[in-house]
Amino acid sequence: MDTNDKMNETALLVISRQSLGKLKDLLVLASKQVHKKLYVRIEHEELASLVPQLYMQSSLFCPNLDVRVMLADRIPEHQKFIGDDRPGKMVIPAKPYHDVVLGGTFDRMHNGHKTLLSRAILLGSGTLYCGVTDVAMIQKKSLWELIAPVEERIEDVQQFVDDVSDNMKCDLFPLDDPFGKSITAPSLQAIIVSAETVKGGEAVNTKRKENGLSPVDIDKIELLDAEDEVLNEVKISSSTRRREALGSLLRPPTRPPTAGRPYVIGLTGGIASGKSNIAKYLADQPDFLVIDCDGLAHDAYSPGSILSQRIREAFDGVVDSTGLVDRKKLGAIVFQNPERRLELNGIVWPALMQLVQAKIDATDRPIVVVEAAALVEAGWDKEMNELWTVIVPRAEAVRRVCHRDNATAEQAEARLNAQIDNKSRVDASNVVFCSLWAYEETRRQVERALNQLPLRLKQ
Repeated sequence: MDTNDKMNETALLVISRQSLGKLKDLLVLASKQVHKKLYVRIEHEELASLVPQLYMQSSLFCPNLDVRVMLADRIPEHQKFIGDDRPGKMVIPAKPYHDVVLGGTFDRMHNGHKTLLSRAILLGSGTLYCGVTDVAMIQKKSLWELIAPVEERIEDVQQFVDDVSDNMKCDLFPLDDPFGKSITAPSLQAIIVSAETVKGGEAVNTKRKENGLSPVDIDKIELLDAEDEVLNEVKISSSTRRREALGSLLRPPTRPPTAGRPYVIGLTGGIASGKSNIAKYLADQPDFLVIDCDGLAHDAYSPGSILSQRIREAFDGVVDSTGLVDRKKLGAIVFQNPERRLELNGIVWPALMQLVQAKIDATDRPIVVVEAAALVEAGWDKEMNELWTVIVPRAEAVRRVCHRDNATAEQAEARLNAQIDNKSRVDASNVVFCSLWAYEETRRQVERALNQLPLRLKQ
């Protein structure tokens, strides 16, 4: 099928010796005529050396597309052709190895990943062993909480290999240590590494020798250049893609809009995450009502309130004769005792939610933001249309608490330990922000969320 009057999901670009010089123009054309996937057949004897060049050019001139360079002489399903060339004969280079191995995170599959996997496919005629990092192996990465589950990333690798190869066999496995099967599979002949993981390849051979196995050849590819001034990176990376996803919708809203009711967004984050600053920014937006649950809680604790009476019944000695709750004394009781903290939460959260609901019912604003640190723990996220979460790395949160509250590192750590972690919040969230960098970067994330929100309100 070849249509020219509409955007197509998939297309095929054939690159011959004659059209190679027009590559930039053809990729730009593809970016305008295709909105999802572009297959590329390189019908040139220098296929192996042209693959990384094509992925680099694709990152520059059609970054919106999932570009896939064919490494087998077959025609993928497509809706249109880009350019004038039509399929002829591909020249597939001889494969020097049988079984090869590589490893990576493979989060948000990008052209750097594709270059690495393509090199492995071009080198090996047998099995592609691929370790996909998991658990402790990902937790030092920037914005690791946004990394997709390992099962999804393994599936992405398998789909890519199936898409571009001639049914190459894969052995894909979660990698929770630096080596995985690279030091136990006797049939391996080569490991594919990047310039920054060469030492890892050398360490593999050291371990293989210790295990009585033959060393593997180390095949190094160069990283694809890119620049991220926020993360100070000069390569195409998943970290950059995760940062670019901040402020965007990561998963569909929990609840669709309801006619005649405000669209309710929960805003949460751990201590010193920057949640309050974002709440202030949102409060300045037209049509927004921001409900500060800390302020509501303060009012709910007022002398003689139903909440103070219930606390008096459950906690001896924290409510005086006037009905005033000594919150510092109450905090000291529950801070070190998780069971008593749960007991207090069971008293406070339902009472607070009643106050929140009353404000939602009374407002004529179309959008309500409920700001609460323990929103996920209370289960309120399930009652709202969306959950927006603000995070910073734990080390940064500790630093901020120490600076802001004149606390010791141990005190800051204890306060963080009393909350759920960032990963738990992110897993429940529709939109995520990170306030680690300059204020302008955080504001860009919030503006991205605000710009995308009207589309969801119309659904």
